[in-house]
Amino acid sequence: MTVDLSGYPSLGAAFAARADAHPGRTALTLWHGSTGADPESVTYGELARRSRVRARELARRLAPGERVLVALPTGIEFAEVYLACLTAGLVAVPSPMPGGSASAGERIAAIAADCSPGLVLTTDAARAEVAEHLRGHGPEGLAVEAVLPVGGRSAPGEGADGRDVGRGTDAVLQYSSGSTGSPKGVILTHGAVLANVSAVCTYVGLVPEDRFGSWLPLHHDMGLFTQLTAALLCGAHLTLMTPAQFIRRPAEWFRMLDRFRITYTVAPNFAYELCTRVITDEMTRGLDLSALRYLGNGAEPIHAPTVRAFMERFAHLGLRSHVHSSGYGLAESTAYVTCVPEETSPTVLTVDPLRLESGERPELRPVAEGAGRPVMGLGRPHAFDLRIVDPRERVPLPEGRIGEIWLRGESIGRGYWGRPELSAEVFDARLADSAEGPGWLRTGDLGALVDGELFVTGRLKELLIVHGRNIFPQDVEHEARAAHQALGGQLGAAFGVGSPDERVVLVHEVHPRTPRTELPEVVTAVTRRLNRSFGLPLRNVVLVRRGTVRRTTSGKIRRTAMRERFLAGDMTVLHAELEPALRAPAAGPR
Repeated sequence: MTVDLSGYPSLGAAFAARADAHPGRTALTLWHGSTGADPESVTYGELARRSRVRARELARRLAPGERVLVALPTGIEFAEVYLACLTAGLVAVPSPMPGGSASAGERIAAIAADCSPGLVLTTDAARAEVAEHLRGHGPEGLAVEAVLPVGGRSAPGEGADGRDVGRGTDAVLQYSSGSTGSPKGVILTHGAVLANVSAVCTYVGLVPEDRFGSWLPLHHDMGLFTQLTAALLCGAHLTLMTPAQFIRRPAEWFRMLDRFRITYTVAPNFAYELCTRVITDEMTRGLDLSALRYLGNGAEPIHAPTVRAFMERFAHLGLRSHVHSSGYGLAESTAYVTCVPEETSPTVLTVDPLRLESGERPELRPVAEGAGRPVMGLGRPHAFDLRIVDPRERVPLPEGRIGEIWLRGESIGRGYWGRPELSAEVFDARLADSAEGPGWLRTGDLGALVDGELFVTGRLKELLIVHGRNIFPQDVEHEARAAHQALGGQLGAAFGVGSPDERVVLVHEVHPRTPRTELPEVVTAVTRRLNRSFGLPLRNVVLVRRGTVRRTTSGKIRRTAMRERFLAGDMTVLHAELEPALRAPAAGPR
C-alpha cells in the first residue's frame, strides 16, 4: 500500500485521516533505553485528541500565522504541540533545548530575535533558563510557558476547525543548521511539507506496516520531516530515543532497532563512524538487526570508507549489504532531495583527485579502484528538477562536471523569514541566457551528475582554493584523523585564511589522555599524511582540547565560526605549528 498525500489540504487533515482510519494503532513510543524505565506510548486516536485540545487552546490566544517557538525535548509532547500548531493555522518553530551545549542557548535567542514568536513553549524544568536566554531578544513581554499535560476529554473534531488552513498556508519555520553562518528561518508551507513527505514515502517505499526508529533531534529537518512527520502521515509506528542517549551510549540505538524490530532509520555519517569505533562485540551480543530494510545516511558529507567499515563491522548482526542508503537534502527543500532506493547498493566512484580538485574545470573522472578517491552516489532526483550550474557564469554544466546544485520542485521553501533580498538571490535564481525564468533554488552545495545520479563534493562557501586547486575541508579532516590515534574520534575543522591563495589551517581536538610531550609527534604525523594525500604543503596545525571545535545543534562542524575564533585568538591552544604569518592570530591562551 503506497502513501498518497496529494488530496489533503493540510498536514493536520492528513494526520487526522490516519487517526480516523486507525485510532487504536500505536503512533509513537518514547524508549528510555537501558535505564529500566518503561517505554511511553500513545495511539493515533489519543495523539489526535491531545493535539486537538492543544490546538483549541492555542487558537484562543494567537492569531493565524503567528509563530510558536517549540523548545521541547524529543518526546510525545513535542509531537502534540507540533500537530496542534499545524491544526490551528500557526507556524511551528522547532528549537533545541537549552543545556545540551553552549550554542543551544545562543541558537534559541537568535531564533526568537529573528522571528518574533507570539509564544515560547518549553518544559517546566527549562522554563527559567529559556526565559533567561531570551531576555533582550524578541518582542517585549514574550511569554515563555511550560507545556502541561493534556487532561479531560474532547469530542471528535473539536479543535481549531474555524481556521482556514490550506496547502499555501505557512506551516513550519525551519531554521537551517548555521554551519556556514547564522541560522536562517526557511518558510515551509503545508503543501511543501506534504510534497516532500510524499516523495520520501514514495521513493523509499515506506508503508504503514513499516516501523520507524530515530534518535535524531526533532528540531532538525531530518528528524522532524523524514522521521516524525513521515511516520505520522504514513500511519506507521515511530519509536523515539533522545539524541543524548545515543551520544552517551551508541549501542542503545542498536538495542532499540533490535527490540522494536525497526525497518527504517536514518542518521548522519558521524553516527556510523562513532558506532564503528566504540561499539564492541560484547555490547551487541544477542542483537538482531535483520529487520532493517532501510538504513539512511545524510545531513552531512558521506565518507565511503566509513560506510564500508560500518557495514562490514556489523554484518554479523544480520545487516544485509544493500540496506545502507546514502541521500541528500537540506532545510531549504524541506528535507529530502535524493536517496538510493531499497534493494540497491550505493554507487561508489573512484575518481581522479587531481581532476576533482582542479580549479579550472573540476570534474568526477573515474579511475581504477585504488588509484583515486572514493565518492559515494546519493541517488537520482525523482521529485525535483536538478541542474549542476557554474556558480559564476550561471550556465548548466555537462555530466561529470562539478558545480553548484540548483533545484526546482513542489517542496522548496518560499524563502527566508524576514530576508527578502537574500530570499530572491537564493530561492528565485535565474540561469543565464535562459527563457525558463527564475525560480531555482541555489543550494550552496557542490556536486556533479554521473549517469543521472547525484554526487555531492562539498559546500561552496567552505571550499579551499590552494594554488589553483579545490580542496574540500572534510577530506582534510578525515585524513588528519587517520594520521594519529590521538585524533581518532575527535573533532577537527579545516578552513582557509588569506586570498587569493589560501593557507589551510586545521584546528583539531586531541584525546584528553594524550601527553603534552607527544603533541609535536602528532603534528608531524598529520602534516606528513596531509602532504602525501594532497601533494600540497598543508602544515598549519593547531591542537586544542576536546570541546573546543564548535558544532551546530545537529552536529555539523561550524568551520566559519572556527576560522573567526582562530583569527581572534579565542582558543586555548595545546600545541601549534604554523607559518610565521599565522602565528599572531593563534597566540591565544595556552
